[in-house]
Amino acid sequence: MTEEQKYQIRVMRNQGQGYKKIAANLCLSRDVVRGYCKRNGINGFGADLAEQHNLNLINEKTYVYCLQCDSKLVQSKRGKKKKYCSIDCKRDWEKNNRKVYKLWCQYCRKQYISQSNNSKFCSNDCYVRNRFFKEEDGAEILGKILKRKSVEFIPKWLEELLLSYLKDY
Repeated sequence: MTEEQKYQIRVMRNQGQGYKKIAANLCLSRDVVRGYCKRNGINGFGADLAEQHNLNLINEKTYVYCLQCDSKLVQSKRGKKKKYCSIDCKRDWEKNNRKVYKLWCQYCRKQYISQSNNSKFCSNDCYVRNRFFKEEDGAEILGKILKRKSVEFIPKWLEELLLSYLKDY
């Protein structure tokens, strides 16, 4: 096996390709490719290797250049690695790239996006319905169930209440 073939095997494995596909492209047997990959620590599922390779590339760039201004970072040998060259760059980055969380509303059970990990409801309307209209919602849903009509959704608190009654029986 030539050095060029070894390099191509590494590249193709990092792209997520399997042993058979690599062997066919390089005119080698599958076992030769598999053996080389095992000896050099690039064995396993191709998709997993590609994902790990991409994460490694992101991590390498993250600690080499400032995320905001792309200036080169000087890392100290001790302590936490820097991602920003200054506190101003950090503030600008966090201002422009806010974290978003995908959460589920505890009342209507719809998925929504929030900038806070603490929110429980998708809207003020769901919060108010959950807080102040429990009896009315319960009566309305129970009436629909007794009339054998379809219920759009059951609030989380009511589902937990119904399930607790079922566990007792």
